[in-house]
Amino acid sequence: MTRLQAAREALAGAFRPRLLWVIQVAANLGVFGLFVAWLLIPVARTWQLALNAMFAIAIVVAAVAVHAGTMNYFSDARRIENPKLPDSFWRGMRHILAIGVCAVAFYLLWSMIDKAGAYQSQLPAYIRSILPVLIRRHVSVAFLESTFERVIFVAHWIAVPGLVLPFLARTCDLGFRGFGKAGFSAWREAMFSASYWIVLTGAALVGVLVSQKIMNWRPDFRTSTYSQESLSLAIRLPLACFLALSAWMLTCSLLGRLNGGQRDTG
Repeated sequence: MTRLQAAREALAGAFRPRLLWVIQVAANLGVFGLFVAWLLIPVARTWQLALNAMFAIAIVVAAVAVHAGTMNYFSDARRIENPKLPDSFWRGMRHILAIGVCAVAFYLLWSMIDKAGAYQSQLPAYIRSILPVLIRRHVSVAFLESTFERVIFVAHWIAVPGLVLPFLARTCDLGFRGFGKAGFSAWREAMFSASYWIVLTGAALVGVLVSQKIMNWRPDFRTSTYSQESLSLAIRLPLACFLALSAWMLTCSLLGRLNGGQRDTG
């Protein structure tokens, strides 16, 4: 496999399973609906607390099922012809505890980056203050602040996911055995794959940065009408969601290409 062949194959395969796209859209809308309903449940009585907990569990299980199943489907598509969607999703649900371990690892790494981001207003000015005068004349605080912001973005959306996703893909498929030899083999292959980092970078830029830019493109509230703002939101929201979902499907497709031939059935 050439250095960028996996990226090309992942891009071509991400948009082929139309039924999987329909499931993703419907399931994400359903999870969002459950989340909204969960927010509306009061917590004044015991039965309300129990209902609140049931909704929270349902949201977690539904989210894990749809996304773990998607990862498993792309891995299965690499190994066998015409994989069955129910098998991929059911296998993901069976491994929910192992997936939870990956989620905790992701959260801990994300929290570490958040703590570094808290110094965004202090660190650039300090770095500039200790630079030699000749360099300081050509480096502004605004430049250092923007550079620090980009570093935090890369750490949040490229480095941390890049470290965790190979293990996540294997645990979705193999459960706790994904933390063993198969997981480390997949992780090592991903770390040294140019396609992996190129696709992950593109997915972060399109799915996060571009989506945020689109959602921030609002009409001028001083001259726009309610109808114009409603129409703008009706256009921007589906487009941003489509880009975010496309980035996620592309990432899952690439992980399937990298890991699909490594299934350990022992």
